[in-house]
Amino acid sequence: MNTDDEREAWDRQQDGASWDQIGIEMGCTPATARSFAAEYERRTDAQAAAQQTELF
Repeated sequence: MNTDDEREAWDRQQDGASWDQIGIEMGCTPATARSFAAEYERRTDAQAAAQQTELF
């Protein structure tokens, strides 16, 4: 797995593609494509949280 695969899966899902479609395009199972997207979201959410400044 690489971060490009993670982002690609996430982008394709955001564009409305089904997990089956994404899996076929990426050469993996739908479950793997879903896990790629979930990891991308987890990682980018963690990065955003780390950069967020405390307001109060």
